[in-house]
Amino acid sequence: MTTNSASNAANAANAASDAVLDIVKAQHEMLSQMLDKVAKANESGRKAAMGSLERFLGAHEAAEEAYLEQANRNLENAQTWMQKLHDLDPTSKEFPQQFSQFSSDLAKHTQTEITHTIPKALQDMTQAQLDLVKSAFLRVSDSAEPVDN
Repeated sequence: MTTNSASNAANAANAASDAVLDIVKAQHEMLSQMLDKVAKANESGRKAAMGSLERFLGAHEAAEEAYLEQANRNLENAQTWMQKLHDLDPTSKEFPQQFSQFSSDLAKHTQTEITHTIPKALQDMTQAQLDLVKSAFLRVSDSAEPVDN
């Protein structure tokens, strides 16, 4: 491979890696909006908002688990996050405090993913692997329910 070819391949991989990171960042923003919607919902609206959040978080975490193995070795796995969310009772008096703690923990988790674990997982991937990861996360975004504020 010539120097130009190697440089072009590296630039393409960097662009693909950046694209994946941008998609994941957008999904983390969607999660933030969903968390906000649950937090602001009245008791009757909480259950539906929690269902949307649980479905989206499940799909997002499944994509991470399937395609970003390194990220999952460094952080809690999807089942742990899903169990934490599922264990929250949106009708309980303790819900606001428990949900606030869950939201805070999830925000820390997503920040660590974006700044450390996902870039590290992407750095050693081939162009084909990056394209596969990008496609998987795009499917998650495409299946997301709209977040009405």
